[in-house]
Amino acid sequence: MVLSLAPLWIILLTLSQCTAATTLNETCTNASGFVPYDFCMVTLRSNPHSRHANTTTLAFISLNLAIINATSTKAKIDTLLHNAREPELKNGLQACDIVYSNAIMDLKSTGDFLLSSQFETAKALVSAASTAGNECGDALRHAEVASVPRRFLRKENGDFGLLTLLFLGVINPLL
Repeated sequence: MVLSLAPLWIILLTLSQCTAATTLNETCTNASGFVPYDFCMVTLRSNPHSRHANTTTLAFISLNLAIINATSTKAKIDTLLHNAREPELKNGLQACDIVYSNAIMDLKSTGDFLLSSQFETAKALVSAASTAGNECGDALRHAEVASVPRRFLRKENGDFGLLTLLFLGVINPLL
């Protein structure tokens, strides 16, 4: 009897892996209204758990990536702020520090709402956090001084925006 169940177990395992791969593909197809499909696939695949993940787990993965990015960006802002000499630059960086601190708090709170399947609230928190990059960029444009390149923190702010949009695209079918 055990031998006859072994092929069934292999078939079920294979089907579950195909379903997870299909879930990742379908999730990125659905998210393509928010971010490019290839960006979604590459970004989510950077986490090995994505291969066996359902949509909610993929939302957690994308949320975690946004938190890591925001935390790293805030650390860079803190270093730049510590070394800044020009008052205009300090003001701009202080604004960036505040908006990224708030974004990190919102993103960390989002996990609790995902756990309890409160997807609308999770969406609202991440939507609020997603403005940090634009707000930081605006603050730095107003603080522009000769020693600061025009593209100061542009990559970090852009990456953060993409990661928050990825999260919104991933949870959209769950709403």
